[in-house]
Amino acid sequence: MHDVQKIGMAYINHLVEKGDYDNAARKCQKVLGKNMELWENEVYRFKTIGQLKAISQYLPRGDLRLRPAIYEMILHEFLKTDYEGFATLIREWPGELYNNMAIVQAVTDHLKRDPTNRTLLTTLAELYTYDQRYDRALEIYLRLRHKDVYQLIHKHNLFSSIEDKIVLLMDFDKEKAVDMLLDNEDKLSTDRVVEELADRPELLHVYLHKLFKRDHHKGQKYHERQIVLYAEYDRPNLLPFLRDSTHCPLEKALEVCQQRNFVEETVFLLSRMGNCRRALQMIMEELEDVDKAIEFAKEQDDAELWEDLISYSIDKPPFITGLLNNIGTHVDPILLIHRIKEGMEIPNLRDSLVKILQDYNLQILLREGCKKILVADSLSLLQKMHRTQMKGVRVDEENICESCHATILPSDMAKPFSVVVFHCRHMFHKECLPSSGTIPGVQFCNICSAKRRGPGSGILEMKK
Repeated sequence: MHDVQKIGMAYINHLVEKGDYDNAARKCQKVLGKNMELWENEVYRFKTIGQLKAISQYLPRGDLRLRPAIYEMILHEFLKTDYEGFATLIREWPGELYNNMAIVQAVTDHLKRDPTNRTLLTTLAELYTYDQRYDRALEIYLRLRHKDVYQLIHKHNLFSSIEDKIVLLMDFDKEKAVDMLLDNEDKLSTDRVVEELADRPELLHVYLHKLFKRDHHKGQKYHERQIVLYAEYDRPNLLPFLRDSTHCPLEKALEVCQQRNFVEETVFLLSRMGNCRRALQMIMEELEDVDKAIEFAKEQDDAELWEDLISYSIDKPPFITGLLNNIGTHVDPILLIHRIKEGMEIPNLRDSLVKILQDYNLQILLREGCKKILVADSLSLLQKMHRTQMKGVRVDEENICESCHATILPSDMAKPFSVVVFHCRHMFHKECLPSSGTIPGVQFCNICSAKRRGPGSGILEMKK
């Protein structure tokens, strides 16, 4: 065996003399085996000839290991000449092969000369992660806007470390950051996030908007602040917010919308505060949108609003056309037509009048149809009631007289008796009933009559 190793060493020496360093390094794995002394000698020889890189990928790194100084020497060599190669070794080599802190210091020293080098920064973050200094790794990943930053936070539960880095996270990826913050409210409270984002209102809006979308009540104490944020950064969502929020101070919202001349939002707020006439006036005067004004009047279903709308529109032909086309089912069109000034030219008047007549005919047809259905249903129900009332009623010893509360049937069935049973199913002895009412020969259930349930006229009289 000794001779075989000698031959192998001789062959390695031959390859080195030829300059075939890669093959020489590869043969070391087979020839040197588990002999640590020979391994270290070869590493130092390769260092002497400036070929540490060649032997680096073949060094033992499993159960059999060299002294940490050997691995650190190679890492320092790569750090001087090849940042990418250095980063590859850090990823491939287990962290316990070398003194992690010594390598961290070496990388830090190099970064002083080249502070923006992404390869070195990423490698330093990996070294910090291995050393469980996750907060330092997190800072670097955020600085680099590295895609693994969110995975690092979740994997190592670094929510306490990101309390003062929320702005950085949102600058990196607003959507991912907000989703992460909302999914982990138990670790980072809404109040804490709002406090951190206080100086970045555009980011605060993104966070609060998503919070509101998830739960309309969770961030209710910030709804007043959100009014201004929506007005400033996201006007299209302001009106939906005002509609959905039940915690928004209407006076504050109205003030903000009036200052910015947000007409649609102001109209909504005025109507919600009960000032519908002013809201309608704004639609007509500032938006000049007859369709919207008509829709608003329909929603409120207030006769005074329709009167205001007609009064405002009466000298504006386009508005009159809009009214004629749309108010037929809410206001009698004749009232509007009578108020139109003689000689006024109204666009598409003929078509509008034809539509009014068609709508009227349609209403008549609908009413007639409803009447037929109602009559048919009434007849069907009457027949059903008649069939039900014609059915027999079971009377046995368990039934009692509703007047004297004695058993309705006598104990001695041989004796003559008389029983009255009403449609309401109340039963009486004939002699217990009060005298007939105002209609001769017609008796009523005094229980149902007293409770105003109807007369309950007698349906059956049993005699024996």
